[in-house]
Amino acid sequence: MAEIIDMMTQLKESIRQDTFVRLTLSKNQNSDSTLKKVLIKLALIKNQKQLSLVYRHKTKDITKNFPIEAAYQEIEKLMRDTLVIFNLFTITADWSGERSADGKLKLKEQAASFKELPNRTHDKTKKRLISGTDYLKALNVLDNSGRVKKDKGDKYKQINKFVEIIDGLVRKNKDLLKKDALQVVDMGAGKGYLTFALYDYLVKTAKVNAHVKGVEVRPDLIQLCNEVAEQVGFENLKFELGYIGDYELPKTDMLIALHACDTATDDAIFKGIKANASLIICAPCCHKQIRREIDDKTEFHAVLEHGILKERQAEIITDTIRALLMESEGYKTKVFEFISTEHTGKNLMIVGERHEREVDKVAIFEKIASLKRAFGIGSHYLEELLV
Repeated sequence: MAEIIDMMTQLKESIRQDTFVRLTLSKNQNSDSTLKKVLIKLALIKNQKQLSLVYRHKTKDITKNFPIEAAYQEIEKLMRDTLVIFNLFTITADWSGERSADGKLKLKEQAASFKELPNRTHDKTKKRLISGTDYLKALNVLDNSGRVKKDKGDKYKQINKFVEIIDGLVRKNKDLLKKDALQVVDMGAGKGYLTFALYDYLVKTAKVNAHVKGVEVRPDLIQLCNEVAEQVGFENLKFELGYIGDYELPKTDMLIALHACDTATDDAIFKGIKANASLIICAPCCHKQIRREIDDKTEFHAVLEHGILKERQAEIITDTIRALLMESEGYKTKVFEFISTEHTGKNLMIVGERHEREVDKVAIFEKIASLKRAFGIGSHYLEELLV
């Protein structure tokens, strides 16, 4: 099949001259095959040129990367035995052809569809939103060479995911970026992994004059975090002693409460609402209060008779009512998976964004009342705080 050789010659020449954009092989001659198309592009993989072939089947895609010469053999075999329509795109010309039943192929040359070469990078460049490594080394997330420690992989992923979420929220709420001094409080800061990353992102990436305060009940962690903050030059990051329920929250633009246990999450949400915070970001932990309140003898008895199912139902009800109560106070809420359960079981996040629109409180409280009736719940702790 000389014509196929001609197409291969055009392909090889375009790669040699670095004019290649992509090659598409389609229309399987075997109607029973699930393979519909093969898409070929040039990729730099570990600084080596390879051809990446995406085999597009009816219900899935399979990607295989080949060294150049091996790819030529695979492509020619596909042209001869399997697929009959070929479209080669370069920045100098396009070439197309369809192999007929008798094996003949007529090539057509057309004007180039593309004027610029595509990005050859195979691996997606991840957008890194935190620039610092010194504090991650001091907190034992990275080793002295800047590599993630073996037992800190999940924590590192959690840190980066958290900052991605913050980035999206801050960019959306542009008024926060215009603050002369953005006031942020992290209630229940723990060892400060996320607090440090938040400060790093706000000051170094978002270029905000942020004042971040971490509130924690363990004096040893407060001392550690303050020492690290001073060591890495985070001037406006401070940690201080305080219980969420008792803490007098100053003027706050952004309230964070990650993994505050049981009703401590409600205390944090309440304080954020009363402080008129623009953003309230919570990742709840434990849902004991509502679990104790649920009446096992309701019509949902079958769902509640197994402990694990009752626990999960309590989580859903608790966080649903939290979101509704935040909406009643003028917040647009979102509840979503913070990070995959592969990395942490504490993976739900509730975000409230303050708005000035009118709120139908009657409708919201009817939804809450309906949920409480259905599960025999007397009260929700956050509801009591807001009365």
